[in-house]
Amino acid sequence: MLSIVIPVDVDANTYYHESIKPFLNRKDVEIIIVNQESGISRAERLNVGFHRSQGNVVLFHHPRSKLTQNGIEFLILESQKEKNKLFWGGFLHQFDTDHIILKWISWYSNVVRVRWKGIVYLDHCIFFSREIWKDDLSIQYLFEDTELSLRFLNISFPKLLPYVSYTSAHRYLKNGIMHQIFLNLILKIGFKLRLPTDFLFHFYQK
Repeated sequence: MLSIVIPVDVDANTYYHESIKPFLNRKDVEIIIVNQESGISRAERLNVGFHRSQGNVVLFHHPRSKLTQNGIEFLILESQKEKNKLFWGGFLHQFDTDHIILKWISWYSNVVRVRWKGIVYLDHCIFFSREIWKDDLSIQYLFEDTELSLRFLNISFPKLLPYVSYTSAHRYLKNGIMHQIFLNLILKIGFKLRLPTDFLFHFYQK
């Protein structure tokens, strides 16, 4: 069985509904929606979702992303293999808005971050075989996907599937593309400097 865990936020749109709609009545898929009543931070909600899941393969589905049906079908087939290898990875990132800078961001995320560095952000929709999970995520606010990637990298390098994860460009359009890029850069520098993630999170929210 494939377990799809969706850590929704209060202000999250329902883009993920389009992914799960064809699988609502499938016996080989379980869908676990974890809201903020179960965990304040996204890391907490991912931990809760994993422990609620029973599937051989777990998919952490970003709430503002949409996966193609054949991409999810591929993971279902992987979950049904008797000898399930230790594997993990993400889907090919693409924004839902056609803009040259957003295309460059997706290229960088796919090629540099995933294929070269092995870091998979949640908007790629991270999947992994159940056996690869060792301990719960410890980071409380931001960059929990980076922590997860660094842990999994100790076991294997991620797979980047050719199926697309269409991600909402809402924040870039709302805040301005260059402003959002600058904000993301500041957050990454703060993370590298080991600033508290709760401080970075509150800065991000403001």
